[in-house]
Amino acid sequence: MTSSSVPDSFNMDELSAMLENAPQEDDIYAEHCDCCNDDKDYTPEFIDNVAMEALDLASEKCKDPLVHKVMAMMIVSRMIAWHNSMAEIQLEEGNRESAACWYRDAGKFQSMMDSFVNIGIGPNDHTCIHD
Repeated sequence: MTSSSVPDSFNMDELSAMLENAPQEDDIYAEHCDCCNDDKDYTPEFIDNVAMEALDLASEKCKDPLVHKVMAMMIVSRMIAWHNSMAEIQLEEGNRESAACWYRDAGKFQSMMDSFVNIGIGPNDHTCIHD
């Protein structure tokens, strides 16, 4: 073995057995995501239509484009919380590598939030940290 954690050689039979016994990403997602446990068929078209309806409703209720920035920030905030929650579940189940991936993606969403607070949408943008 070298000084890294990568072995000098692999036993292909052991690797194949590990791969066969490894949990599938879809199974992990479905196990922890209530949205996938009902009878609805969440096709891309269905999801796109729901999102568009929400955006159109926001535009009807508020003509200021700031409403869309605020919606985006709220969505990103929820994605941060959800990814952190998924990471905690993975940690509880002893899946440290998977947890690290979930935390890493939460960090990417946090980076998005940083961008949002630095982009002004107009004089009434209460979300922008710069004047």
